[in-house]
Amino acid sequence: MSGGQAWAAKGPRGKAACTTITGTATGTVTISGCTGTANTGGASTPLPVSTLAAGGTVTWVSGKTTTFAAPTLTATNAKKCPGYVKGASSNPSADKFKGAVTADTSGMKVPGKFHGAVCISPSGDITALKTLKVN
Repeated sequence: MSGGQAWAAKGPRGKAACTTITGTATGTVTISGCTGTANTGGASTPLPVSTLAAGGTVTWVSGKTTTFAAPTLTATNAKKCPGYVKGASSNPSADKFKGAVTADTSGMKVPGKFHGAVCISPSGDITALKTLKVN
């Protein structure tokens, strides 16, 4: 088997790193600032927040899709979140998430992994705390 055929047998190895997640805890979120070798078009279309919280399919502006399995959520330090004030009575919270990529049409590895972190303001606004990485 030649080197080209061996690579083909391994399948797609695309990756994406997305620096921005914006939306609300009760509505939709958009993932943007995406770079990498996968065909995302640079951002997602608006998707239900449950896709990040419980798993589901992300549709990218390129028209391709990536399906996330239900992630593991872990509370994390919110000191770097917008609006955090030491000793304040109402501060944002933060959650780390990680899980498996179960299906993909954008060129990412399947099975693959995704992980990142978000801030959730007291009013329910969601922003990225850490870059969402899919590989």
